[in-house]
Order: sequence, then structure tokens, then C-alpha cells
Amino acid sequence: MQKKLIALALASAFAAPAFAATSNVDIGGTMDLSFDYLDSDTATNGSNVNVSSNASNIFFKGAEDLGGGMKAIWQIQSYFSVGGTGNADTGVLGEAPKDGISSGNTYVGLAGGFGTVLMGKHEAPAKLISRSVDLFNNQIGDTRNFTANAGKSLAVAMTTPTSATTPFAGVYSGGFDLRPNNVIAYASPNFSGFTAMVAYVTNVGETGATTDSSVDAWSANAKYENGPFYVGLGWQQHNLSNADSALNDEQTWRLAASYAFGDLKFLGYYEKQDNLNVLTGVPATATVTSADRTIWGLGAAYKMGAFTLKGQYYDSGDVGSIANSGASMYALGVDYSLSKRTTILAAYAATDNDSAASYSAFGGGHGDNPGTTAGGNPSGFSLGVRHAF
Repeated sequence: MQKKLIALALASAFAAPAFAATSNVDIGGTMDLSFDYLDSDTATNGSNVNVSSNASNIFFKGAEDLGGGMKAIWQIQSYFSVGGTGNADTGVLGEAPKDGISSGNTYVGLAGGFGTVLMGKHEAPAKLISRSVDLFNNQIGDTRNFTANAGKSLAVAMTTPTSATTPFAGVYSGGFDLRPNNVIAYASPNFSGFTAMVAYVTNVGETGATTDSSVDAWSANAKYENGPFYVGLGWQQHNLSNADSALNDEQTWRLAASYAFGDLKFLGYYEKQDNLNVLTGVPATATVTSADRTIWGLGAAYKMGAFTLKGQYYDSGDVGSIANSGASMYALGVDYSLSKRTTILAAYAATDNDSAASYSAFGGGHGDNPGTTAGGNPSGFSLGVRHAF
């Protein structure tokens, strides 16, 4: 009897947690590293050779069957650095992106015949539209070099200058390729290729000199995908006037499409950003004016066995009336598939900035980004390995 009690106690002590019996846990992620030569075309940073970690991440996710066609779902995704060059994706409004636990899509929700409802941290639905047609996602030449930020100084936050007489400069914009916290989202079921998603962000992030919890945001998309054809529409708005009545509520519209003719695929993208805030003058008398800009791009990919040849061109117009604030970027690359999980990627990318623009060629999900200066023409070569596990 005593031996049975001891055995029962030991079994209880080493038993798996109760949830393991009712909820599966999957582990996966991506290791994406590249050897790069990047020329920032600046006197300060110049050119460098480096190994970069490009949106490398690990995730844990699971689901529990609740009966009646409903299940509980959850995920914890974390981006991590390798050699100090980690995820450079756009983060919370006005805040530098960070690696670490739950830095990626991290949420809990319910899914069933009605669709999916989730809460936590998640890609904004409008961001998913631009990601769907980017042939250089997380590489140099990533389209977020243009779509994520706006203006001649990229996303210059409206922080307090060094003195009361130091003027503001540039465009105040949260950027539109966000993965914000404080998200509640709904994704529809698939209706013969049609899907839709809408998200409300209760607190986008920093505005002004301090964090302001009053700034909320809406983001939505609608997509249709059937065989070789894809088209997607996205919309997003940041209610910046909640923090400061002088600011405009910026928004963006995005349209993306692709079509495959056998092994040849064409992709196109158009975006219109409205009500961007151009700040001029000193803090006490700063003037805020509204500005718009358009972005468009074309891409093509051709598959030859294990090889995929690809190229894309993107153009960003001037920001409102700010002269010479536009830029163009092109990227050329070759992917070689070693298996379903492992790919070798080679790419060349370059950005040609007008005299008042400072867009990079190395941002987005690419880890190392020396940037550039106004009027700079950054360019680079990259050779990497991407493995999904």
C-alpha cells in the first residue's frame, strides 16, 4: 500500500500540465541570415560588410477544440538578433522596433465558422496588403523602405527640440506598416476566395513628447484570391487629433494585385497617403499643414526549376508641396530553393533619392540598415540563407 502511494505521488509530481492534454502546442519560425555589402552613400556611415539577421523569429502557437466547430487559439512570436542585427520592421507609432519576447504577432482568440476574433499584438490588416506583393520581403529592396514611412526625413516624431527656438523639420507620420499592440481584430471566413479583416487599435503608441494613450487607429482589408489571380484593398487611419487638435488624422489607401501566367508572375501596387502632418516653425508657433503622397510599384518573377528570377521597381512621389521629396527604388534578385524549407537568396537593391528625400534601400525586415542622408543614393548586395522550421 505504501509503495502504491509513493508511486502515485511521483507520477503526480512529474505529470505534464493539465492543458497539454487538451491543447496542442506547435513550435516554428524562421532563421534568415545574409552576408551584405551596404553602401549608405553618406560620409558618416559610408559602406560596410556585415552578417545580418532578417526578421529571424520563433513562435509557439496552439489551439483547443471547444466543440461545436469552435476552438481557442493563441500564439507567442518573438524576433531575435544575431550579431546585433535583428528585426528592423516597423514597430509602434513613434517608437523604434524591438526584438524580444512577444515582439511578433502575439495574441489569444476564438475561431469557428463565424471567422476569427483575436486580441493582442498583430499585423495591421493594411500592412498585409503591401506584404502580399513584395518580392523582396525581409531583404534589401523591401518595399517598406517606401511604404512604411513618409516624408523627406522619414517618420520624424514630434519630440521636443533641443531648445524652444529650434524649429521642427520634416513630416510627422506614424507610418502605415505597423504591428501594433492593443489590437482587437476580426477576420472573416473564406467565401470562395474572398476574405476580409478589420482591426481596432485602442492605443497606437507615442505621440508628441510623451506617450499618449488617446491616439487610436482603424485598419481593414478585403482580398480576393482564386488560382493565379489576387487582388487586395487596404485602408488605415490614425486619429492623431485625439492627442493634439492641430494634427490631421492621417490615413492610407492601398491596392495590390498579381497574376501568374504559368511560371511567370506579374505584381502591381498603388498607395495614396492622405493628411500627413508637415511641421514647420518653432514649438510655440509651429505650423501644421496637410500633405499627401502616392507610391506605386511593379514587379515580376519567373520560375525556372529551383531558380526564381525576380525584379521590382517602386516610386514615391513628393510629399505634398515639399519639392524634391520623392525617390525611386529598384531591386533584382535570384532565389534558389534547396528544399521546401531552405532557400538561398541573392539580391541587389538601390534607391535614388531626390535632393530632399532620404529613403533607404535596406529597411523593412532586413536587419542591418545604415540608412542614408537627404539626396543620398544607397545601394547594396546581399547573399543569404532562409530556413523555415
